Amino acid sequence: MPGEVSLQVQTGRDRMAATGGSQVAYVLVEAQPTGAMSQVRMPLNFTLLFDHSGSMKGDKLRSVKDAVKLVVDQMAPDDLVSVAIFDDNAKVIVPAQPASDKDGIKRAIDGIRDGGGTAMSLGMSVGLNELRKHAAPAFVNRMVLLTDGVTYGDADRCRRIADDAGAAGIGIYPLGIGADWEEDLLDNIGQRSSGMPAEFIRTPADALGLFSQQLQSAAAVAVRNVQLTLRLSAGVMPKKAVKVLPLIADQGAAPLSDRQVAVALGDLERDTPQAVLVELMVDPRPAGVFRLAQAELSYDVPGGSVTEKERADVVVTFTDDPITPEDANPTVLNFVEKANAHRLVTRVLDEYKKTGKVTTRLHPNVTRILDPETQRALDQLAAGQALSSEQVKTIGNKTRKLTQSFDEGR
Repeated sequence: MPGEVSLQVQTGRDRMAATGGSQVAYVLVEAQPTGAMSQVRMPLNFTLLFDHSGSMKGDKLRSVKDAVKLVVDQMAPDDLVSVAIFDDNAKVIVPAQPASDKDGIKRAIDGIRDGGGTAMSLGMSVGLNELRKHAAPAFVNRMVLLTDGVTYGDADRCRRIADDAGAAGIGIYPLGIGADWEEDLLDNIGQRSSGMPAEFIRTPADALGLFSQQLQSAAAVAVRNVQLTLRLSAGVMPKKAVKVLPLIADQGAAPLSDRQVAVALGDLERDTPQAVLVELMVDPRPAGVFRLAQAELSYDVPGGSVTEKERADVVVTFTDDPITPEDANPTVLNFVEKANAHRLVTRVLDEYKKTGKVTTRLHPNVTRILDPETQRALDQLAAGQALSSEQVKTIGNKTRKLTQSFDEGR
């Protein structure tokens, strides 16, 4: 029944000027499981897929194997687990099975050796096949995908497999280790499958913690197949939609149409809100109270036979009175500021990756909210100095997490 999810909407300003021109309005939509779901622990259907090509030799492969074995140890006996690897080819090491024979599963993992190149789509295909054997709404169905390099000429096939996974309710959660993996592709794979953008494992020693986080995240899922739809009133047009929690991710043009914005949120975890910031263009209005949009959240709950829905209206008062700074909602504007900083830093990094130089200069209002390491790296670029691939990945990874901490107003 409804009530498993809290749906909250806020606007950048509760009062807007009744003017003769169009104006921008920001809407923040936030969703989170309620306390009624605090004890839910859905069984997992997990594929652990990782690159074992020659470049993984040594500490990287050893640390990843240790991390995968740790995940197996932490899984419940009725969780389902499969393990697959890829180089030039792909192989299922542990077929999908209950995570009860932990010693046998770990022995199979210990037998993995490095060798070969990188054909990621082959691994994704066999991993998805293992997940599909038991994929069901009652399970949290996820693929954790790790690589340290660039896949060989099959990026488009990787994207198609990610689309297939998303359509089947299977999220892909990519991890990149080292400095040579292709962050744009891994981010895209995660987003297309309704998983998450890629997480950066800076050193082999970090693998244990990040793999464990993946398991904790899946075990915290309380609500699945969450879809946000913002239905717009006449005279309101969408300009942009950006996920801002738990990570910043621009959704591009796909969710936008003339009269609605539709964003797939995937799984909702206990104690971890998801939020979307929508930028709207609003036609002139006379003084009065107007509904700009209605937010609708549809979702599935464990054991439920129907899709549940929650709705909330987005209402603004248009007034002939002067608009003051006190009318602004500091929480929404904080999200706006950090989403804008992410967009601009991403533009700088994209330019650098394509041309080896940077012509974009960031205003101090943008750089002031960045951490010192990121500021120093951007200063290097502005001075014409080079950054390492690791620095580029680190900046991108940190900047998408800007909304995980807030200054005054949040």
